[in-house]
Amino acid sequence: MAESVIPPPDPLAPSGTPLGASRRAIVRWFAAFVAFMALVHSSMLLLYVATDFPLSKSYREQVNEWMRPLFPQDWSIFAPEPSKFNQHLEVRANTDGKFGPWVDLTAHDNAAYRGELLPSIEDQLVLRRAVSQYRTNAARENATAATGRSARYLLNVVLVRLDDMGEEPGQAVQLRLKSTRIPAPGSRPGAVVTRPQYQTLGYWKVRS
Repeated sequence: MAESVIPPPDPLAPSGTPLGASRRAIVRWFAAFVAFMALVHSSMLLLYVATDFPLSKSYREQVNEWMRPLFPQDWSIFAPEPSKFNQHLEVRANTDGKFGPWVDLTAHDNAAYRGELLPSIEDQLVLRRAVSQYRTNAARENATAATGRSARYLLNVVLVRLDDMGEEPGQAVQLRLKSTRIPAPGSRPGAVVTRPQYQTLGYWKVRS
């Protein structure tokens, strides 16, 4: 009687312990949840960058709550309007009731990334986005809660920058925005007044 030959195992055959019915159900629900969250995030992203879309205006508050501050975008479906001002954020510390000199945080950021071979665009935009978010929320009516969150976020960014620079924040800090108009292309030197304008953003106590 001929001996039976056992074929070698198929290397492409699935291996391991098969999932039970309950585990398969959990995997299906998890995959469905991930797909749902991806769909929600994609929809929020579309409404966030479509600034002139009527639906995005109707749900602007909900969209901003979802996208900021973790998922901000610096692009738009429509062509953005170029900036007409160079804006620098300045801060001065109040120590024992006395204000120190103004410190230009934007200039510090620019100097830190100038000459870098692979600068991080996200790190460069942190300060600008924090200022923009705070100003946007502060300009709204009845936006106390949103302004409070954006103010705390801006203050945290400022404190991190001061720590990087080796500056002490003291007991409180005051922020202001210095705006200098960018001359139009082809304009004659001195034809446009380029004296900076200052806007006070706020005065916050620093938690010890």
